[in-house]
Amino acid sequence: MSKAVTISSLVRQAAKSEADFASTVEQVLAEEPADRIADFFDRLNVPRSIEGEALLGAIPTLDGSHAKISTFEDEGAIAAGMQKYMDRHLKKLKWHAQRPSAEGAKNVMLLMRQAMILTEVRLGRLHALLKSKDQLTPAEWSTARDLMNHGFASFKNYLTQFGGSWIDAASGQIPREDLEAILGNFYELIDGTVRKLEKHKDLIESRRQELAVVPPGFPMVKPPMYFQGDLLGRGPWKQFWIAVEDRAHHFREALA
Repeated sequence: MSKAVTISSLVRQAAKSEADFASTVEQVLAEEPADRIADFFDRLNVPRSIEGEALLGAIPTLDGSHAKISTFEDEGAIAAGMQKYMDRHLKKLKWHAQRPSAEGAKNVMLLMRQAMILTEVRLGRLHALLKSKDQLTPAEWSTARDLMNHGFASFKNYLTQFGGSWIDAASGQIPREDLEAILGNFYELIDGTVRKLEKHKDLIESRRQELAVVPPGFPMVKPPMYFQGDLLGRGPWKQFWIAVEDRAHHFREALA
């Protein structure tokens, strides 16, 4: 029997370049069990900033990242590992917002690019998970809601830092011509991700309308739209999109 690839070696492979990051994430999600996937994301880093990396190029689409979906319980564990990655790297983004520099701007863009990649992965897997069953237990619906809330909210937190705190600080410290040369058309990538999030929201809501939740000993019901202030409610959704669109607009205006 061949020796299993260590998580450390997979993490090192993913750090070589953005292409390696994308292919390794797809490989891990397709081949590894849930506990190793969660461990991988818990230890994952952004790719090293190497000369010639196309920071202004299209965001990779990891179509194979949701080809293999596990149980709701396993997906919850995988999502927890992804959330640790997002939280850890959000701290790095905050660090850069406090110490803006032209040299650090490319690392900021790398952090934001990988956050956009992983946000797409998380929401794509959630939609695939919701399509895997027509009737859910209350615990499964609770897991699905948690995956959705964290997936959307994490992106908003990144955009709040990138399109708010960091761009404001960078605009005050980096000459405008230099900042424009570094960021180029990056605002188009942000806008594109926001549009993708809107599509994910519509897909999730459409699927919710088709699902049923079956509480033990009670008749099945449609998955509730609103509970404890999460993003399925109309009010929270409105606030979410106002915040996201405001930060995306603010970022565009900073370079206008």
